[in-house]
Parts: sequence; structure tokens; C-alpha cells
Amino acid sequence: MSRQRIIVLTGAAAAIAAIAIVGFAATGQAEREPVEQDPGKPIVHHLQENPEQVQRYWTEERMRDAQPAPMPHVE
Repeated sequence: MSRQRIIVLTGAAAAIAAIAIVGFAATGQAEREPVEQDPGKPIVHHLQENPEQVQRYWTEERMRDAQPAPMPHVE
């Protein structure tokens, strides 16, 4: 078997494997049941950031240049 043919077959096998992995991942996400949320309860997310590192990161210049996060529009 020629070297070029081996390279082509290896690439094809890698592409097929990648497609299969993405397909399985997408199927797993689609089959999940949505979690019912109580509209009266807030959604809480806990962060494990080091407060000292956060303070060092947010310099005066970064705070001045910060842009607000986009917020959803509710009708």
C-alpha cells in the first residue's frame, strides 16, 4: 500500500471517528429532559475564585474599560 493511500485512509478514519463522537454527544444532549425551574426562585451559581486574584485582575484601567454584559429582552 502506498504512503499516500495510508495517509488518506488515516484521515478518513479520523474524520469518521470525529463525526461519530459529535453525533453521540449531540444525541446525549437531545435526550436529556429539561429541568423544571420554579419561576419564583433565583438561579444560583457558586464560584470558587480566589478573592485576592480577582482584586489583582480588576485594575482601575480594566474597571474603566469594562463593558456591561448583554441582557435578555423580556416582553
